[in-house]
Formats: sequence, structure tokens, C-alpha cells
Amino acid sequence: MSALRADLHIHTCLSPCAEDDLTPATAAGLAKLAGADLIAVTDHNSALSLPAAKAACDAYGLQLLPGVEANTREEIHLLCYFPDVETALDFSERLYRALPAFPYDPAIWGRQLVMDENDQVLDQVPKLLTGALDLSLAQTAALCRSLGGIPVPAHADADSYSLFSVLGGWPMDTDFDLLEVRDPEHAAKLVRCGFFPAEKPMFFSSDAHRMEDVACRLYEMDEDFPLVRLLKK
Repeated sequence: MSALRADLHIHTCLSPCAEDDLTPATAAGLAKLAGADLIAVTDHNSALSLPAAKAACDAYGLQLLPGVEANTREEIHLLCYFPDVETALDFSERLYRALPAFPYDPAIWGRQLVMDENDQVLDQVPKLLTGALDLSLAQTAALCRSLGGIPVPAHADADSYSLFSVLGGWPMDTDFDLLEVRDPEHAAKLVRCGFFPAEKPMFFSSDAHRMEDVACRLYEMDEDFPLVRLLKK
């Protein structure tokens, strides 16, 4: 297998913190124009954009790696990748049941739009999707794995919503095969200081919430990259 140029962390208008014009179809089209071979759509605590993303990726000749960015009880963001859209939707339904129900104002938090592949609005999600789940980091990772997925700590070197900022280092009650980082040089320093295991593979992505950021950082996945096994199922 030749290396795949991938953006493994893209949000759509389903995430309240993303722009409304970043629809699943727009994300796929922009990624194709940027030279990506594969994208992962990873909205906060939900997979409801994935059916449209899959249809758009198929139309543009892109591969889709279905994903969700879960926000655990500790307020740690965990990227969860799956072999197919149906499994990601199953995971998403379970997360939704673990989200707190409290008054949500789209004017404050932003809209949460479920779109089809033609940019038509199908629905709006009533619960705030960026809330913290009633599931710990270890529980969320275990749920992901039980469905055949691969959990990956998101932006693990960031100043918020990350392993480093919340736990100060590697968790004691669970393990991970790889990490997403924002700054590989910063992450290398954390490895040298003993915060992250040196043997863990690391990758970077756009974490796009705006159209102009989609596929602005492409990572080359070779056949030994841990997430590639999900593409072979």
C-alpha cells in the first residue's frame, strides 16, 4: 500500500464550535482539493454527520475513516475511530445517552446541524454536544474498543482538554496505541521529560472547525500505521 495523505480530525457544522458552512460535503470537497486521500470526520460526541460525509467522500473519490471526538467525564477529548459508519453511529447513540440534559441555547453555543450530502438540513441536535459525558476516559476507551474501534487521545500535548493538561501525564488505568499531537516538537519534549511513553506513535491533523483549515496539515499514513487496520475490515 502506498502512503495515504490524511487529515484525521475534521469537524463539521454538527459540532457547535464549528462554522455552519463547514458541511460534510464541503469538508470532503475541500480535502480533495488540498490533496488528501483520506479524511476522518470527528464531531463532538456524535456521528450524525458521517452518513453525509461517506456519500460525499464516495462522490469525490476520498476514503472516509469514521470517527467521533468524545469528551470524557474528566474533560479529556478522545478520538474514537471505527471501521464503518454504522458502528460509529452505534457508539454515538451510546454517548448521547451519557450526555447531560440541560437547557441549550444555539444563540450562545452555536447550532448543531445534521446535514445530508447535498447541504440540506435534516435536523438539529437538542443536547449540547460539547458537554462532558458521564463516562470516564477508561470507560469511553473500553466502549470504543468493544465495538472494534481504536481510541486515540486528541491533541495530547494541548493546554486544555488533553491528557497532559488534565492528568499531567500518561493515565494509570488504561493504555493507548497512539496519540494525536498539535506540535510534534512540543510532544518530543514531553516524551523526554517522561510525560508520554517514547514508543507511542504520534500523528498530527488539522482539527478543522473552519473551511480554511480543512486538510491544512496532512499526515502520511503508511501500511504499518495503527489506524490502517480499520480500513481493511
